[in-house]
Amino acid sequence: MRKKAQKLGRMKSSWRLSTSVAPRNSLTRLVRETTDVCCRFERRNVRTTSDDHHKTALRHRRSTQIAALSSSSSSSPLSPSYLSAEAQPHPVHPEALNYLYLLYSFACFVERSFRFGLPLILAFVEGGYQAIALLGFIAPLACSLFGPSLGRLLDQVNRPFGLGLMIALQGIAISGAGLVLMLVEKRGMPLLESPLFHVLLALSALERLSAMASELSIERDWVTQLAGRDNATVLSKSNAMLRRTDLTCELLGAIAFGWIYSAGGLMMSAIATTVLAVAFAPLQLLCLGKMTRLVPSIVSHGRKNGDESNSDTNNSSSSSDGGDAGSNEESLESLSDSLEAPSSSLKLKLVAAIQGPLTASLSSWALYFRQPILPSSLTFVILFFNVGMSPGGLITAFLTSWGFNGNAMAIFRGGCAVMGFTGTWVGGRLIQKYGLIGAGTRALSIQMTLLTAATITYALFIGTGRYLTAPTWAGGISAPVLCWAGLVLLSRIGMWSFDMVNAQLFQQRVDQRAIASASTAEMALCNLSELAVLGLAAYVISPAMRGVLVYSSMGAVLLANGIFWRFKKQLDA
Repeated sequence: MRKKAQKLGRMKSSWRLSTSVAPRNSLTRLVRETTDVCCRFERRNVRTTSDDHHKTALRHRRSTQIAALSSSSSSSPLSPSYLSAEAQPHPVHPEALNYLYLLYSFACFVERSFRFGLPLILAFVEGGYQAIALLGFIAPLACSLFGPSLGRLLDQVNRPFGLGLMIALQGIAISGAGLVLMLVEKRGMPLLESPLFHVLLALSALERLSAMASELSIERDWVTQLAGRDNATVLSKSNAMLRRTDLTCELLGAIAFGWIYSAGGLMMSAIATTVLAVAFAPLQLLCLGKMTRLVPSIVSHGRKNGDESNSDTNNSSSSSDGGDAGSNEESLESLSDSLEAPSSSLKLKLVAAIQGPLTASLSSWALYFRQPILPSSLTFVILFFNVGMSPGGLITAFLTSWGFNGNAMAIFRGGCAVMGFTGTWVGGRLIQKYGLIGAGTRALSIQMTLLTAATITYALFIGTGRYLTAPTWAGGISAPVLCWAGLVLLSRIGMWSFDMVNAQLFQQRVDQRAIASASTAEMALCNLSELAVLGLAAYVISPAMRGVLVYSSMGAVLLANGIFWRFKKQLDA
């Protein structure tokens, strides 16, 4: 019994010990586990906090870069907000935008009527064909030489003053040309032998320059301010509206002027040209005044006040290029001071008068070549080398020599206008669905595919003469010729779609204080390419050499596609 009692006592003591130690051990283990969990949570929290700080820093850096991109046009990448088409259904200033459409319709009707009517009038004047050739050379040359300087001037003055000045100069040039034509008809002397011909050349160049400047000012600057710079959807619709207006005025102007010339002859056409310019210029200025009163902030080009000079603009100069821009501005200021100061030397005044436009022109070229969307602009310029497979005088000569009669040519030109309307619709849909860069690649692919098929058709049938023995359709016109003309016609959809893309890239990516300088430099390159192609056409005008123009046009289209695709890959990278 004693042994059992001792054993029971030992068991009780061990139980007491275990019950007293177990809570202590479990509590220690619980504390240790809790401490470990807290340490792990703290370490995780530290990592999460540091990650959050890192993400916040990245987010802040990204937003800073995007803000810098929207304010400076010299950065190489494009902001994603500019490449997409976010749905913002309403323009910033809808009423003023409607007045801009009205002003643009007046300007286009006057310009298109004059551009159609002047060659038509000169064709029936003695020496008129040589005059048409000279005018076709002088006007693009004037735009190439003086366009950038004029764009620089527009960037340095208030918007309403700049656009109003261009409208007034265009009206003066067209009305003056009408008066010259009336005097030539009244005197009955050969045009080339008359001193008035030199006046007509100067007025034609002035009209082309002022029309180019006013058109670019409206399409690249004014519509951006009224629709909203970041409002991609409304900008796309506005660009389509402007191009449809241009196409409509081109058709209506040709019909109206053709009817006037058929009914009244040369004198009545010249009078109508003068009256049209004098009557529509005040209407355009009235619309301009309405827009200025509705949107007073549109007066300045994004400067602190409208009277400041443009020397502070850094729109397309990065830190490495700042010295060049500053030196250009300083040279302009010093030049203006030298012009204001009295000088007794005629030679110095002459040098200063030549150096002023030259310095402004070089500054515009420098701004243009520093733009981040330069590859898109160069793509657009290179497409101007496509004269062998685009509507114009050369293709008219090709088709008439291949069997097209007057009715067929009228249908072809009307089809070009219809394809232009279709291109504005297709371009708008592509921009809304794929963004600007995606729409540009698809538009160029449409044009390249159709023109490749046209080039193959030419190489297999027309260039080899096999079209003469091919079946004939539509009044005796060879089937390969009709197929070639149809493919060229459809390719205009891609061209007009890309025109919308390039215009909107300019609107959203070029600083508003340099938009006219960059745009006029682009148009100067387009005019230079036009002159180069006219020279090539004069050299290979024989029927046996027409293939050179067709193949060179196809090469220009392929080169343009390659440049824009490379631009897209750079942005994707």
